[in-house]
Amino acid sequence: MVASRFADQPQGGQGELEEEDIDDEDCECSDGDSECGCRLEDDDEDDGSTKSYDGSDADYYYVLKEEREERKQEKLLEQKEKERQRDIDINKEEEVRVAYKSLSKVRKERETVGVGMLAGQSFKLFCSDHVDIFYSDSRVYGTKRVEFRQLDNTEIPDSHKLEPGNETDVLYGDVYLDADANCGFGPFSPPKRASRKTFKVKSCDGMYELSFKFIGNGYLRLRVSREMVFLNPYIASPRAPPATAPETFEFVGIQRDLEKERAERRAIRSPPSPRESWFEMNHPMGSWRHW
Repeated sequence: MVASRFADQPQGGQGELEEEDIDDEDCECSDGDSECGCRLEDDDEDDGSTKSYDGSDADYYYVLKEEREERKQEKLLEQKEKERQRDIDINKEEEVRVAYKSLSKVRKERETVGVGMLAGQSFKLFCSDHVDIFYSDSRVYGTKRVEFRQLDNTEIPDSHKLEPGNETDVLYGDVYLDADANCGFGPFSPPKRASRKTFKVKSCDGMYELSFKFIGNGYLRLRVSREMVFLNPYIASPRAPPATAPETFEFVGIQRDLEKERAERRAIRSPPSPRESWFEMNHPMGSWRHW
């Protein structure tokens, strides 16, 4: 077959080279054929295309290139995590906004909503503005929260002392915005009923003011200055707020169910037993269907 195709070609080395070239083009070998030289040649070309630099520092060059690619992937992942956290905070802000708006209806209907016992309670705080500025890594972006606790009677200033038995009406609190920005506040007397009224409380050092609105049903709102948000008592020159930072940060708070959170963490650490798998619990042939 090959000889007939080259019957009119001049004999000699040139004709042999052209024949070899055409044989390669017409090759019908499989990818797994180890006897075929054309595949080996293609592999060599592919390898050269992925590592085209062959300078004396080639090994170091490709190590740096791989590290740059890893950093790029890490930044993409961090951005996705930041967007996810921001969506969470926005949803919680909307949840509390709806609760706050409902107070108007309660007031019109001359109903009341109790604040509930605040002593010993913790509220998770959410603020999308805070996420925009401070979120960098889920491993270091801690839970924003505010906690309330009772004071020992000996700690209560004379101006806040009440009749015996009513000491629980005076509270102290701690707010944690991140690893650096945290402070204590109080003492103060919390409201009994939910309202839109603002309760202003000084930080323990008297430098900052915290403005609370207790909405009831496990919700609150908290406003603080950006100076407090950027607080960092551990370094001489704290980070300066960027121009885009709002003058006041508004957080919403949702009361935490600590027992539920602990149970959820235990569930994550403990994989389900074979009898608690999706198949066993939901499939018609699962063992739970035959109890």
